[in-house]
Amino acid sequence: MEQEATRRRVLVAAAAALPLVIGGCKGIGALGTPPKPAADVAVTKDAITVESTLIARYGAVLAAVPSLAGELGPLLAQHRDHLARLRARLIIPRAAAQPSASPSGTPSPRPAPVPGTPAGALAYLRDAENAAAASLLAHLDTVPPSLAQLLASISASEATHALILGQGGHR
Repeated sequence: MEQEATRRRVLVAAAAALPLVIGGCKGIGALGTPPKPAADVAVTKDAITVESTLIARYGAVLAAVPSLAGELGPLLAQHRDHLARLRARLIIPRAAAQPSASPSGTPSPRPAPVPGTPAGALAYLRDAENAAAASLLAHLDTVPPSLAQLLASISASEATHALILGQGGHR
């Protein structure tokens, strides 16, 4: 009798597994199309692009006017921290992580050449900081509260940097 019960269990298990085996033959396509990323993923990617662009502009200014390193170093460090915080929020599966020209689908504008004078370079960065602050604020009403708080905080920092740069640096 006990052998009979074992045979029945094996037959029931095989019958139950048959649809799974047949479905598995279709591969990952049997699961359907993956869902579209949430809106906050695109906003986070855009914010990462904004911070990366600011860091690149600071690098270009420091290459053109190395005498500003003492004044710009702390601001650049804050931008690197902002970028790290934004990247920590963005989790994309490896298969979905494909590079694109720009997260928003529009090509990034080519930055203006860096002025060679300290005053011109500071004005160049001040304009970039103001643009970055405005860009981040534009997304606040479309994202979850935790991301809105982070974007608002980074935007406030960018605006503060613009004020500092408008005053001729940290002196």
